[in-house]
Amino acid sequence: MAYVLDGGNGESNGFTTAIANFALQAMHESHGLVDYTRVVVPNQGNQYIVPNFAAITYQDYVPNTNPGNATVFSGGFGTAPAAVEQNPALTSNTITASPAVAATAFDIFYAWTTSFELAATIGEELGGSYAEKVDQRVCAAFASGFKTSPNNSTTATLDGFDVVSELGAMELGASTTAFANTAPTFSANTVLGLVRNIKQNYTVARLPGTPVVVLDSNGDNGVDGSSMIRALSELTGGAVGSASTGGSAITSLGEELLATGQLSNLYGSRVIFSNFLEDNTRTFDGVANANVKIGGYFHETAIFTVLKEGLQVKMGEKPGGLQMWVTGLAYMGAGVADKRRGGAINIEQA
Repeated sequence: MAYVLDGGNGESNGFTTAIANFALQAMHESHGLVDYTRVVVPNQGNQYIVPNFAAITYQDYVPNTNPGNATVFSGGFGTAPAAVEQNPALTSNTITASPAVAATAFDIFYAWTTSFELAATIGEELGGSYAEKVDQRVCAAFASGFKTSPNNSTTATLDGFDVVSELGAMELGASTTAFANTAPTFSANTVLGLVRNIKQNYTVARLPGTPVVVLDSNGDNGVDGSSMIRALSELTGGAVGSASTGGSAITSLGEELLATGQLSNLYGSRVIFSNFLEDNTRTFDGVANANVKIGGYFHETAIFTVLKEGLQVKMGEKPGGLQMWVTGLAYMGAGVADKRRGGAINIEQA
């Protein structure tokens, strides 16, 4: 049955409302990288400012040797106080939201001759593309916000143990790559080896919970293909045990990857594959490489998604009355809030 969107009771508004409702449904049903970030609203204009305090550590203290912060004199010579007063630097990262627009148009006769299925189609497209746009900005944060090179940056503390101030970038090379210059714990030529390195470094950084690892689903690492295809090949290439020995086939992970496009638990990490990783120029294994995709590994507090304004759908008639315009409006951004809680993954391409 066709619908004529006209009348004195606002019937034409039903089409716009239907588009908005289907867009909202598509947004809620989508599962993307934004689900693993911290979503906030701006606390200053269109920006969210995240203050970061340097590490504060406890020191060993002997009260009857050096009480309080008072300097103790012995034989005319001063000794350092037992409790050294810490004055950590206060820094901040600023994440800026910016506008994004999806503008389209369709002949007015479509609205005259089609059912509300047209509204469903437009709405689902607007909602789905909005979710993808947020994920694109999360992926862009991997390249612009995290440390670009391997090896962690550390800061000495008063308890004698260094803390990580910036997580180093991981490197994933082709299966034939023989690394020469990179520290072994930051380089791998298999996806499984990369995830093991990430889990180790995540523990070194003393981060809680499960790391989120984002790799490419559409890259071209020579004969290996994308990271997703490589992971599938590695997982289905054998088994860690059998039913007779009480083990479990590792191919069950391959089945999950095929069914969901991600791995919920691989070596204690969640691995997600995305189409939106940026191509960049990076120093890979000590040599400049202009063909690298930038993934990321992080704790959920490392990246913030700032929503200044959620999705809005507007609709109207273009001059001349022959077309209707539909516009989806959004105002959001994503960025790295704390470099101690995440790092980049440099993925070598062919």
